Amino acid sequence: MTKKKTIRIVLWIFLIGLIAAFGSIYYVFNMPRRNVSGESAVYSLQAKQLISDFRNDETIATKKYLDQAIAVSGEIKSIRTLDNHSMVFSLEDAMEGVSCTVDSADVVKFSSKLSPVKIGAKATFKGRCSGMLMDIQVINCVPE
Repeated sequence: MTKKKTIRIVLWIFLIGLIAAFGSIYYVFNMPRRNVSGESAVYSLQAKQLISDFRNDETIATKKYLDQAIAVSGEIKSIRTLDNHSMVFSLEDAMEGVSCTVDSADVVKFSSKLSPVKIGAKATFKGRCSGMLMDIQVINCVPE
């Protein structure tokens, strides 16, 4: 094989690899997010029960609830609007309770259900449990 042919093969392999890498990156950044609003909740529970489950045994609770669609009810202790216009509702305890994050697109879509929600009111959010940091994280939430 000549040197010219070897360089040509190496360049083609590099080009194909580069196209595959860019295609993979494009897919990962543009893949559709999970639509929890169309799913039925696997678990429906009070925020106090969810907090209790995680405090009693975080490992078992994580296995049970992680990445599951859950409906969580409780008293709203704080409401925050993030820089990206998402909203975070803290249930039962502002620091160590349940944080329900409503994405910015869903804030607009469900504005009629979210506008009357105030601190001290009871509310139910359906979302995907992503585990516990300082508080229990429920993401992709929609109001029930």
